[in-house]
Amino acid sequence: MKNRLILFFLALTMLMSLTACGENGLSLRPGGSGSPEDDVDVVTPDEEGVAVGYEGDTLRTKFFDMKVENPKTSTEFDGLTPEEGYKFLAVDLTLYNYTSSSVPMYDTDFEVVWDLDDDDAWAWPECDEIMDENGEEQYTVRSEQQIPVEFSLGIHKTVTGVLLYQVPEDSTDFIIDFYEIFEPETEGGDPEYGDAFYVMFSA
Repeated sequence: MKNRLILFFLALTMLMSLTACGENGLSLRPGGSGSPEDDVDVVTPDEEGVAVGYEGDTLRTKFFDMKVENPKTSTEFDGLTPEEGYKFLAVDLTLYNYTSSSVPMYDTDFEVVWDLDDDDAWAWPECDEIMDENGEEQYTVRSEQQIPVEFSLGIHKTVTGVLLYQVPEDSTDFIIDFYEIFEPETEGGDPEYGDAFYVMFSA
């Protein structure tokens, strides 16, 4: 958990250096691909290692293709209700592994941000924390519609599910992000960070 927090704040610092926030809400300076004017099927990182896409775009990481669709907010989802002052944000996530190796995945690979000026304005997908028979913490999804908390994305396999977040009631513009992480070459070394991917949308 500590490593994920460190990664998030490192990546958020990079994102802040690329942002230009105005009265119209969240915005990013346009990168080299993914703009409506570009007739491309896949959004790939620019020279700075940043890929910016929008609802329905396919973003290509080194591990898989990802697509975010059908963002919706509500005060109820599959029998669940959010905390006071919050609403649910649900989006459909599709992942396709085009590589020749299985990819270990976690729902926490995909965070949502709703205010780039506030370091606390982000969330991981909803989950429940339980204790197993050994007294260790385990995490489970709150709805069967969600993507699993942890899973393996097999070779040339597709996984589709819901990313479910709690966001403030007055939020309307969002970014879902993914950051590439590579295992260290030496045991005990620090992981290496690759490209960053951002999907922007309103709901």
